Amino acid sequence: MGVGKIIAIIGGVLGILTIGLYFVLPEIFCLWRLDGAPFLSIFLGGFGSATGEALGVGYGPEYYEDIMLLIICVLIVAGGALAIIGGLIENKMIGILGGVLMIVGPILLIVALFIEYGDFEAIASLLGGKSLFFGSEPGVDWGLWIGFYLAIGGGVLGLIGGATID
Repeated sequence: MGVGKIIAIIGGVLGILTIGLYFVLPEIFCLWRLDGAPFLSIFLGGFGSATGEALGVGYGPEYYEDIMLLIICVLIVAGGALAIIGGLIENKMIGILGGVLMIVGPILLIVALFIEYGDFEAIASLLGGKSLFFGSEPGVDWGLWIGFYLAIGGGVLGLIGGATID
């Protein structure tokens, strides 16, 4: 068993776990979050869903009609599955394709945030001149979260593993 094969499989598993673990612990494994507890918390994640808390009352997962969040998660899971398959059957092209799909998912999340919130500069100025992707004010934190980085990491491992399959 070659090293590239193992790396591709690990990257694929990481990509699939990114979305799967969101349903277990959404506050940790979400793709993007706004945490202003106890007033409002929103955790965007698996297959277009959001969980959170509003005025101390928990909700979720609620599924939005926004197709972009669904597409993002499908790309991450499909990329993970392709990376695993590419590693198991030792196919470079499938492993690389899986890695690319896992990276495209989080990139589309950034695009979706731009589209969803329109004029980025106006929103950033409302948040105290900070970025929509990262920020903190007293009592409120927001930004890309662990699930985002796990998907990118899984994609990079899928790419490296797929490229180094013998």
